[in-house]
Amino acid sequence: MVITRVLVAGCGDIGASIATNWAEKGAHVSAVRRTGTDFPEGVSGITADLTNISPSQLPDVDLIYLIMTPQGRTEQAYRSAYVDTAKALESRYAKEDQKSTPKLIFVSSTSVYGENQGEWIDESSIAKPQKDTAKCLLQAEQILSDAFGACSARCSGIYGPGRYRLIEKVKSATEWGINSWTNRIHRDDVVSGLMLLGERLLDGAAQENKTSPLPHIILTDDTPVSMWEVKLWIASRIGATVNAGDGCDFIPQSGKRIQANYLKECGWMLTYPSYVLGYEQLLLEKGEVVR
Repeated sequence: MVITRVLVAGCGDIGASIATNWAEKGAHVSAVRRTGTDFPEGVSGITADLTNISPSQLPDVDLIYLIMTPQGRTEQAYRSAYVDTAKALESRYAKEDQKSTPKLIFVSSTSVYGENQGEWIDESSIAKPQKDTAKCLLQAEQILSDAFGACSARCSGIYGPGRYRLIEKVKSATEWGINSWTNRIHRDDVVSGLMLLGERLLDGAAQENKTSPLPHIILTDDTPVSMWEVKLWIASRIGATVNAGDGCDFIPQSGKRIQANYLKECGWMLTYPSYVLGYEQLLLEKGEVVR
């Protein structure tokens, strides 16, 4: 029996869940994190900066997940986290014959789509980033696509356990500002989508699917929604004051509406298809008064 070898490059919240799931499937899993030694059970941990690691520290593998978090919102922070890391993995693993190169999934962002007037976006849309940080993401995608034939999983805004920023904003006295279209996905659904994608890449099903939009797919829930709608719902559940401001227009003035099609065609089922189910769970977890 051939044992699958998986490397999770970036063992944070989502990476740790990916590593655990593959280990439970019987895979030999290695994981890298920049600091700390808290790795999931059954996972071989490596504490190192991927941009400054000895190639001998990285094992031979069949599948790589690259799941980085930049240390800031600047262009340089994104370049270091994504572009420099992509080049480091290319140096270690890429071979002239891509068939002998590991499969790679890069967790990217829907920010690479620069549309901002309520347009609908799906996997057939062309990425035209406007922000410098998003341009760094697209550059990393291209490096990894050229070197590995990688698939970039473009995630919308990720929320879930321990991520209370929006709830805290609604509770504060801060005025809500201009309304916009927003897109999000629960971290549990990110994990399940990435697991399914990895399985398909390994068994070759993705390449055989003539309708596949690879080298990129989208991970988002079924409910593009205005930011104010989400804030109004949260406010109604916790009894917070509505801070929309006087004379404000409830019609979204910016943003985009995003659809995920490819993984659904592969059988991906969302646990949290809308913000209502996901934030209800978060409010219970946080101990807020649900009204």
